[in-house]
Order: sequence, then C-alpha cells, then structure tokens
Amino acid sequence: MQSTFHASDSGQAVIRNTTAVDREQLVVTLHPGSDSMVDIQIKEEVSDGELISNSISINQPNLQKLFEWLREQGVVD
Repeated sequence: MQSTFHASDSGQAVIRNTTAVDREQLVVTLHPGSDSMVDIQIKEEVSDGELISNSISINQPNLQKLFEWLREQGVVD
C-alpha cells in the first residue's frame, strides 16, 4: 500500500491510500468561524470504478474527546 498526505492553505487535508485493488481517501475540511466544525469524508474507489463516499461533521468538543481517547490508547502523543 502506498500512502500520501497533503494539506492545503484552504483548510483541507487529504490522506490517500492506494493498493492494487482500490484507492481510498480521507478528506478533512476545516470551517473557520463556524463553531470549529470539521468535516470528514471517506471516499473509496473500488476495482470496477465505482465511487463510495460517506461523510460526518464533528464539533470541537467531540473532536477533542476523540484525540484524548487516541492519546490514552497510545496512538498519538
């Protein structure tokens, strides 16, 4: 699997994973000034070219809880 990370000045970060079978992307979009909401979208292109996409918006308090949990699990510092 090949994995890349790209962040833009427009407030968007993209992680792309590519395998022999499919491609997937995690797209994180920031919305400054809107209660610190973060949109997270997962896109997957499967072998027949079909695109599957889902998204969720997370507010700042729940995003903070997620990172605290990840720290507790030893995934991030």
